[in-house]
Amino acid sequence: MLFNSFSFLLIFFPLVLGVSIRLRGLPLIRWITLASLIFYSYAGQRWFVIPMLFTTTLDFYLAQFMERVGHLHSKRRKTIMVFSLCGNLGLLFLFKYSGLFSETFQLLFHGSLKGLVALGLPAGISFYTFQTMSYMIDVFRGECVAEKSFWKFACFVSFFPHLIAGPLTRHNQLIPQLDRIEAEGVRPQWSSGVYLFAVGLTKKVLVADRIGNLVDPLILDMSKLTSLTGWLALIGYSMQIYFDFSGYSDMAIGLGRLFGIELPQNFNSPYKALNPSDFWRRWHITLSRWLKDYLYISLGGNRCGPLRKNLNLLITMALGGFWHGANWTFIGWGLFHGMILILYHQMQSTWDSFHKYIQRGVTFLLICFGWVFFRSPTFNDAYIWFKKLTFLDGVGANFLNSETLTLGAFCILGLIIVNFFKNASSENWSQVSDGRQFAWGVATLAALIFMNYSSKFLYYQF
Repeated sequence: MLFNSFSFLLIFFPLVLGVSIRLRGLPLIRWITLASLIFYSYAGQRWFVIPMLFTTTLDFYLAQFMERVGHLHSKRRKTIMVFSLCGNLGLLFLFKYSGLFSETFQLLFHGSLKGLVALGLPAGISFYTFQTMSYMIDVFRGECVAEKSFWKFACFVSFFPHLIAGPLTRHNQLIPQLDRIEAEGVRPQWSSGVYLFAVGLTKKVLVADRIGNLVDPLILDMSKLTSLTGWLALIGYSMQIYFDFSGYSDMAIGLGRLFGIELPQNFNSPYKALNPSDFWRRWHITLSRWLKDYLYISLGGNRCGPLRKNLNLLITMALGGFWHGANWTFIGWGLFHGMILILYHQMQSTWDSFHKYIQRGVTFLLICFGWVFFRSPTFNDAYIWFKKLTFLDGVGANFLNSETLTLGAFCILGLIIVNFFKNASSENWSQVSDGRQFAWGVATLAALIFMNYSSKFLYYQF
């Protein structure tokens, strides 16, 4: 079940919200949790809910045991933390990375790893695994107390608006709000919730999916790209992933507000970034903060010497890239971002002296080049794509057709929107003019019409 499906819009969501508004206390939390589990069971194969329940149950009880130990630096407390990390990361490795390592082993050594086979990838497993890990680490550090209600903890993990593709929420962001709606009931923020969901649906269906349908055939076979179609595919994919992820984030936050829950901002006009560091303060904000708080700082952060600091940054970005998918190219994407971050830090004073539009333009091009690794199935495909982008194989004259012209128009439209329009989350949706209400109504109607030709969210697979 997806947000951009009629089964969700016409049956699941109205029923769940309608019942939620009438409930109070623990029955409300149980209802939302059970509804979230049903939503998740329809997100793919039914058994996907089993590893999520395993992670939820494991960390709920381990946090209880850890709190009973008491002393922050005791060996038993550290043992419990290690057990939690092994359980969570082991589960993530089994379902997400075992197939990749098995294939790589066979390729390198012409052997086989019996029993290490590719399993079905449960939707959103990276998101809920990182979410429970952050909770356990905070309990271990003494920065929060262990949650006493299993139902509330399960709701924190499985709350369906953020379950599949984020945003990553911390215990101190969501659990206090669950306490509030348990006591006061659900009080929907109708205007901002409905508008944000409609804006996100429009971005996803009318922009991201339409661009994706034009980009995918171009890069199905990299060798057939010309230099011009290579650039068109690059800008097109940059727009596709922007509107796809931005659309999901808007829809998730909008749904949260309809339940009276404020989910953290996850997307803040990242293509307006002035430098690579600014980009990561705007793109996938909750993941960036997670990597900084739980990985980069744990490695020593910037408290070390220059070489160690750069190494910490490379490791953090490489692992952040690998989090996105079971392919070595994702590590390449992470390392690329690590290197341009280091480059920026080394020449920050010079970089910052340029006009802001030059900074934005260079940053945008670097981000686009990074998407080559992100989208390419193999490093060889990435090499071919980069080769096309450098005009080493000539310009290519036979690129003008209806599909490429349409893609070019979408790219221009996308560039105008990302550079000159406000971020949706910063709009005051309670004061929308009649004209804009009509425009969004028409756009939403069009999105509903084209929804049958929609696709899964790109971050759905992570």
